[in-house]
Amino acid sequence: MMNIKTWMRAGVAGAIVASAVAALPASAQSAKGVDARIAALEKRVTLLEDRAAIENLTRAYGYYIDKKVWGEVVPLFSKNAVVEISGRGVYKGAKGVDTLFTKVIGRNHMGLADGELSNHMVLQGVTNVAPDGKTATGRWRAFIQIGMWQKMGLWAEGTYDIGYVKENGVWKFSMMRWYGTYFTPYDKGWAQSSFGNNGPSKDFPPDAPQSVPYDAYPGHYVPPFPYPNPVTGRPWTQADTDRYSTKGMDPSAAANSSSAGSPLSLENQRQPQPAPTQPPR
Repeated sequence: MMNIKTWMRAGVAGAIVASAVAALPASAQSAKGVDARIAALEKRVTLLEDRAAIENLTRAYGYYIDKKVWGEVVPLFSKNAVVEISGRGVYKGAKGVDTLFTKVIGRNHMGLADGELSNHMVLQGVTNVAPDGKTATGRWRAFIQIGMWQKMGLWAEGTYDIGYVKENGVWKFSMMRWYGTYFTPYDKGWAQSSFGNNGPSKDFPPDAPQSVPYDAYPGHYVPPFPYPNPVTGRPWTQADTDRYSTKGMDPSAAANSSSAGSPLSLENQRQPQPAPTQPPR
């Protein structure tokens, strides 16, 4: 019979294997039966550990984004990652990821400006690891507060569609799309005013155009769910997304929109200007 101790890890994994084997009836405790049982449990434990690592990765990303420490954000992505944030277009590979976060969103500035608030609370994660343990999918949402002391405040919210890959034994982001649900000034709120999505950078253009044109609030878009219904097993389809999403209600053209862009930019944080227009979202 295989030495069970060789399968036992410290902590929870070892406890799961030990208790499962002890619970087997005597007739099932043959070498072959125990080996099969341990192998199945070992795989299950590994997938649970993978899921925990993926969730920690995603939460850590949110905390780094909060403080705009781009040097910690960029290494979280795989060498062939594809990233798309709001309507800025698609950035590819390590160079593209660095360009998007450091130059486009961060405007070549590390850290928060004096008096700046940039909270990105990454919440409500649903993650699924592939059976081979090499890739995974995730769906999360970000609730966002952006502001400058005594100047302005902005609410925003949106959905993350994320792909993960285990690269050299470490989980990283392989694909990230963030679909903005709404962008609105805090004093008026989403009932009174809504800004449009970001557009592509002219100074640092994307590697490809926006992959999916969609409406932000007061319209709405339902990104395809990467998982089937956990009870019925029914997969979400593109037809479902089309059915439950609006078309042509982007706030840049909506009646209640005061502007297609928000009132904040990093340039405006550092020197007073009368009419700031571009947001670092």
